[in-house]
Amino acid sequence: MKKFSISVYKELLETNNIGRDIIYLKEIDSTNNYASQLIKKRSKINKIYNGTVVIAETQKKGRGRRERLWVSPPGGLWFTILLETVLEEKKLPEITLIAAYSAASVLNKKYGIRANIKWPNDIYYCKSKLGGILTEVEKINSRIFLIIGMGINVNNDIEAISSSDTNAISTRIILGKDIERECLLSKILLEFEKNYDYYLQTKDFNKTFREIKKILNYDL
Repeated sequence: MKKFSISVYKELLETNNIGRDIIYLKEIDSTNNYASQLIKKRSKINKIYNGTVVIAETQKKGRGRRERLWVSPPGGLWFTILLETVLEEKKLPEITLIAAYSAASVLNKKYGIRANIKWPNDIYYCKSKLGGILTEVEKINSRIFLIIGMGINVNNDIEAISSSDTNAISTRIILGKDIERECLLSKILLEFEKNYDYYLQTKDFNKTFREIKKILNYDL
């Protein structure tokens, strides 16, 4: 299994604000849990870097909504974006949709994968689950941090990602070949940064949601 190349990834992101501080881990319980602990630790010395990305080759206890287990074997893309924000907590569902839309857009436009969003936070291909988003909040004094976790089945075989409660699929199964995870990650982060910055600057979710609705499905 080819490991993640951080040096290649940094070159791809040299003009990007999100992802400048990269933490790469071979194995962790959960990238979201790690990001949460990082905020608490760094807040004591005031060194929380906005835009930090935590990447793991595997997660032992990857989580979805309602604490559901997210199977996270080698070959997938498991990462968390850490952002300081001024947004109200009630806006979190919109950030989750923006993150899901950013990933689905890249899969559609750059890889020819007809990805859809299953309300409220999953990425599907036909009737099979391809990825998911888990957005959480950490508050330190008056500062609010978004912890945006994303998992995408990439270079995985069906045996590695199948579980008892969902049909799973990977980009390898869809395309019949492996793809560079570094490239996929950089494209997703760039797309998310564009969409997130637009939302912060305009506070206009309606325009983005009109695009989201084109690939949004409540009944998958």
